[in-house]
Amino acid sequence: MKNFLIPFDFSDVSMNALKYAIKLAAGCEKAGINLLYISNSKMDANEENELKNNFEELVEKYQVAGEPPIGYLFRTGKFTDTIVDLHKSLDIDLVIMGTSGAEEGVESPVTRTSRFVLEADLPVLVIPVSHKHFKLKKILLALGEDVMHDTSTLNLLLDVSSSTKAEVDVLTVSRNPESLGYSEADEKNESTLQYYLEMFYSHHSFAENEDILEGIDNYIKKNDVDLLAIMPKTHSKTGSPSKGKLTREVTLKSDIPVLVLD
Repeated sequence: MKNFLIPFDFSDVSMNALKYAIKLAAGCEKAGINLLYISNSKMDANEENELKNNFEELVEKYQVAGEPPIGYLFRTGKFTDTIVDLHKSLDIDLVIMGTSGAEEGVESPVTRTSRFVLEADLPVLVIPVSHKHFKLKKILLALGEDVMHDTSTLNLLLDVSSSTKAEVDVLTVSRNPESLGYSEADEKNESTLQYYLEMFYSHHSFAENEDILEGIDNYIKKNDVDLLAIMPKTHSKTGSPSKGKLTREVTLKSDIPVLVLD
């Protein structure tokens, strides 16, 4: 990982994402952080100068000698389209976004971050605003019951684990007790995980729970997990890839960072 992009608006949410990114990038040789400010409409000269001054003060405060360089950019346009375009043109490895999470009492909550994760077809690391201390020793990959055919996203997971020396646990939560256990698909996935994740792969656990999110959360709390990784697409050769409720709920409700492998 060399290039990080953070959508940034000077809010507590984006500041928290920046602080996490600085710690993560410190373990990546020659990594850099790009802060992106997106405006809905074109700014005048005074607005742009004020924004530039704010960024210069921020960089001066957080840019420490010997640590990853921090740059900034301004763009005008739609939020998702702008990030997707820059992801290609700047060769971004990972988008890092803060989130305030879901508000209590809201039936179908949506945040800018949760919407972006569902809309954009690229890897995103989501940092909850309540997560203040960087620690990355154990990663949990939540894996479905199907065979993984698109395995390229595991390269990013390997980059994250190797840069922090974090071990990777894998968990499959099943709603059906009859399917619980080791299947032919699990055996194929096991070989894939061992190949891609190398020495950082720990083990594959299985759990039964009607509520998949609850099953994942129980494992996280019991095993002191620092980061949750998910594969939102259905990695199947047949049928069209889909993203759904689980991805949205994880990005809205998780108390720990979530790596969306897309």
